[in-house]
Amino acid sequence: MKEQIDLLVELQEKDKALCALRWQVREGPERLREFEKEFEDLEQDARSDKERIQDLKKDQRQYEAKIEDGLADIRKSRGRLMSIKHNKEYQALSKEIEEAEKANTDCDDKILICMEKLEELNKEVAARKQGLSAMRERLEKERTAATKELARVHEKLSNIEKSRDNLIKTLDPRLLAKYEQIKGGSEGIAVALVSNATCSECHLSIPAQMYNELQKQDKLRFCPHCQRIIYWKASEAAA
Repeated sequence: MKEQIDLLVELQEKDKALCALRWQVREGPERLREFEKEFEDLEQDARSDKERIQDLKKDQRQYEAKIEDGLADIRKSRGRLMSIKHNKEYQALSKEIEEAEKANTDCDDKILICMEKLEELNKEVAARKQGLSAMRERLEKERTAATKELARVHEKLSNIEKSRDNLIKTLDPRLLAKYEQIKGGSEGIAVALVSNATCSECHLSIPAQMYNELQKQDKLRFCPHCQRIIYWKASEAAA
């Protein structure tokens, strides 16, 4: 029976390793996807900045066109002033010219604001461009590393699965069935070492009589608390 118990312990170690490797297979690509998402967000920010620049340039051109139109109207109005004889008409036209000049001044202020925003945005775009270049290089390295690591994990996973298949052939089918049953209901851990009369999984003490009998290693024994298969190592006696 000791040999069969040792095989169960070995099987448990292989299952732990398989669980960890399968987690790597799931989580490795997920971490890479998160990095890719971060890169895509930065690219979207860069595109948004470019769109804002185009919008500001468009606004600036529109304000400049309004100024040109306003100047043309002002010139025409001033020309008409020379031919007006009535004071009321003269005052009305003078007010129109004043309002046109004020509108041009407002457009000048808005053009200045556009230019200031464009200057800030161009600086941001230049900085973002450098950041994207560095991140693009890092992303390619991450992809290469992730591909290599995934291939290594799959190879190791395959080797352990083959080794596990060979191992279970040497186990008593009834013991294997019991192991699988307990593993399914105990968070994947079916076998627990007892150290200092304490179960290593549930961390509760087992009765002294059971601990003494456990050291005989003549049959399967189960933790009275978590119901896992428990085993003892000779090194415990030396300790």
